[in-house]
Amino acid sequence: MTMLALLLYLVVLVVSIASLVCFVMVVIEMFKHDQTGLGIACIVLIFCGIGGLIAFVYGWIKNNEWGLQKIMLVWTVCVVMGLVVNVILVGVGATMTRGTATEFQQQLDSMPIENVEIEFEQPSP
Repeated sequence: MTMLALLLYLVVLVVSIASLVCFVMVVIEMFKHDQTGLGIACIVLIFCGIGGLIAFVYGWIKNNEWGLQKIMLVWTVCVVMGLVVNVILVGVGATMTRGTATEFQQQLDSMPIENVEIEFEQPSP
């Protein structure tokens, strides 16, 4: 694995942890402002992938009222950075495996192929 890929994985890890912290801070604000049902729903639905989206959108809706401007800005930067770095990682991974397929094909081509006889039995009634 190249050093670039390791560095990008480290960036993804840091961005993911920062996103999780922002999610928790927004959910805490939901509980502080008597949005208990929404906070619980976000916590439960985070495992389905939609809880974070609900908290993200609701945080932007209430950012002025609840004073979440900095948190939401940091969370947005984390989401964008995570998307960009993951796209770059796909490209790095594709370049790392580019020659592997041809090497594998060469190994397959060099393998001796023997005649194989296949016998079929008639099904019994």
